[in-house]
Amino acid sequence: MVRRLWFRPLVAATAVLLAAACYRPVYSSPEIRLVSPLDPKAAAFIEVTGISRAHEHALSSAPPAADGWQRVLRVSVKTEGPAANPIAVAGHYTIADGTLRFTPLFPFDPGRQYEVEFTPDAIAGVPASGTPLATTVALPPRAAASLTYVTQVFPDGDVIPENQLRIYIHFSAPMGRRGGVEHVKLLDDTGREVKDPFLPLEAEFWNGDRTRYTVFFDPGRQKRGILPNRQMGPSLVAGRTYTLAVEQDWTDANGNALRERFTRPFRVGPPDLSPIDCAQWRVMPPAPGTRAPLTVTFPESLDHGLLFRAIGVRRDGEVVTGDVRVDDEQRRWTMIPSAAWSPGRYELIALSILEDLAGNRIGRAFEVVSFARGDEKPEPAVTAIPFTLSALR
Repeated sequence: MVRRLWFRPLVAATAVLLAAACYRPVYSSPEIRLVSPLDPKAAAFIEVTGISRAHEHALSSAPPAADGWQRVLRVSVKTEGPAANPIAVAGHYTIADGTLRFTPLFPFDPGRQYEVEFTPDAIAGVPASGTPLATTVALPPRAAASLTYVTQVFPDGDVIPENQLRIYIHFSAPMGRRGGVEHVKLLDDTGREVKDPFLPLEAEFWNGDRTRYTVFFDPGRQKRGILPNRQMGPSLVAGRTYTLAVEQDWTDANGNALRERFTRPFRVGPPDLSPIDCAQWRVMPPAPGTRAPLTVTFPESLDHGLLFRAIGVRRDGEVVTGDVRVDDEQRRWTMIPSAAWSPGRYELIALSILEDLAGNRIGRAFEVVSFARGDEKPEPAVTAIPFTLSALR
């Protein structure tokens, strides 16, 4: 008897709970949402959840025609301007379990906005029950194609000195504001990453349009005899082969990753410990009356970036303008003048900031350069190499 008394209330309570779980009120609060299935091959669709039982019954028992469905749930491309009645998107409608679903005939375009309006009063046979529900939905835009890539790395020779100082990385388009040391790797001939080969600088060394980035090898490891060099060894070791890798996750000015990962192998030769000797330069004067190039060749490769800034031509104290080119692994400098050469005396000028690949300067080796500010003069010294263009006879 006791067991029966407890059992009856339990059965009754269970029935009430089940009824409550299955109960859906006649009037509800519909919500519109855009659903993007996990399966990338499946099309996205629009759902209106919370449809009342009366509305569901009316739509299921007497499905409207195409234009009738559109009056109930209208999906159209959002337009800018005074367009009063944009064309509805064609698709299929289904109703089940309190959810009205619209699947477009053609997939929604990523990034395009669609206006959705649910009007329950347009359902025939159901009393008016509320104001229309409207919203705007959109799929995430497709990621823009990565177009930016590394075009060149300097120095571009197959062999660089053990005490190489800089690397210039050129890009096909402007890059983002963030620096790039974390995106540049140095791999040894076993494929292992060299630990901390580059100088971590807070300042970012970009050119004006952010298409060239300068990476500095840690001079503390490149200079012999000082503490970082003794503790960690040089970043590069003569006789070994290395690979410079620019990782694809470096982003350009549009926030897109690079088109591809860039790698370039190179061999390491002995350290270069000698200063630049201008007496070994060969100046090949052009013919006067022409715009033939002035050509200067060097016995060693010089710094690619500085060659465009630290060498020029003067005549009677005035700078001769023209287009400068550097090639032959940075061993040849040429200038095509803006106007034809005139007969007379000229000077090839080289500023003291000019460096070779190892940071050696004119008349001074990198090994003896101090990093203290007092070591630098306010104005660079000038070395002048005279040459003459004789008048044609």
